[in-house]
Amino acid sequence: MPRKAIVQRRYLAAIAVVLSLACGYKAGSLLPGHIKKIYIPTFENETTRYGIEQDLTSLVVEAFTNDNRLSVVSEGEADAMLRGVIVGYQKGALTFDRAQTVDEFKIEITVSVEFEDLRNGKILWKEGEFRAWESYTAGEVEGGEREALLTAIETLAGDMMSRTLEGW
Repeated sequence: MPRKAIVQRRYLAAIAVVLSLACGYKAGSLLPGHIKKIYIPTFENETTRYGIEQDLTSLVVEAFTNDNRLSVVSEGEADAMLRGVIVGYQKGALTFDRAQTVDEFKIEITVSVEFEDLRNGKILWKEGEFRAWESYTAGEVEGGEREALLTAIETLAGDMMSRTLEGW
């Protein structure tokens, strides 16, 4: 093989390595190294939907527990705290059939959340309008609304965990 072809191949291989490193994705946490334990108090509820704060708190705790990058502990043991307030719960029509009766409903939840480094007394992030929504068909009125609510809450819990751990 001619020397020029060998040089070109090495050059192309070097470019490929540089590009793969530059475009690489590194999974991991963006948390300060000293944060290993998190406290999650019961979310406050400013809506008229009774009990939603227990559902949200339970699913947020479950998301962090299942992820296992931070230990969920009591306030006295924690390095950081994730707290929030449910500021909105709306149920409304999403789609209609030909007779203009509701075919699908939409549940939307809005939460104000902040994540605080308890060791340094700093707010690491704050989001005034974390939102999630889910729909259900009008025929599922009894269980459909509850299932849609829990699905929306699961989405919120995952989003809060991702924001905390990956910083998006």
